[in-house]
Amino acid sequence: MIGSIAGREVRSGLVTPLLWVLLGAGQIVLAWIYLKVIEDFTGLSADERVASLTQELALNLFGFAAIVAMLAAPLLAMRMLSAEFREGNFELIGASPVRLGEAVIGKFLGLLLLITPLCLLPAVNLVMLSGIADLDVGHLAAATLGLWLAAAMFCAIGLYGSSLTTQPGASVLIGFGLLLLLSVIGRAESIGNQSVSLFGWLSWNEHLFWFLLGAIRASDLAYFGLFTVFFLALTHRRLANLRLQ
Repeated sequence: MIGSIAGREVRSGLVTPLLWVLLGAGQIVLAWIYLKVIEDFTGLSADERVASLTQELALNLFGFAAIVAMLAAPLLAMRMLSAEFREGNFELIGASPVRLGEAVIGKFLGLLLLITPLCLLPAVNLVMLSGIADLDVGHLAAATLGLWLAAAMFCAIGLYGSSLTTQPGASVLIGFGLLLLLSVIGRAESIGNQSVSLFGWLSWNEHLFWFLLGAIRASDLAYFGLFTVFFLALTHRRLANLRLQ
């Protein structure tokens, strides 16, 4: 049943222009960033280069792709629950023998599958450098993994925002607002003289940064996993409350 729900969401997402507009616009900007990084890197002498070409590409390409994914997740998620509330389709789910947990996981997996091509765009751009430049494949794999994990968390937050209202536009604002909060919360001043504050740990970009440097840390994996499960649990609770009404 989970696979059926995920497949339905993927098919529905592929026939809408929003996904293709996001992919097209993202690829255009990524291609420009890619060429700009290559031009700037080749224009420097060996003594002037402070980072390797792999690191420069990872920080710029994957960093921008994370911003696009943060914008895309609430937009793609708005039709999965919020639009169903407005059209009355959620009542059919509530009356069916499908468990709410299966519905939530199915919709989440469908949304994640739709946003995964966006996570692969930076790596696709770098294929053109294969055989030309000596890139660190392990470093780029870590950056791709970090971007995908961040996108999974974005999807969970977007899905939760979609469950809070019957207005798709409002669900986008809620989802983006939560993501923006988790983006800037790390800028809050730390308490006392602690070098690592709670606010810094809550910021998703602080954890993604280590993946973009090529490091896969257990704490960063735990962060994305815990927050993804947390917001999926909130979505399940929200739907359960609606079913009781």
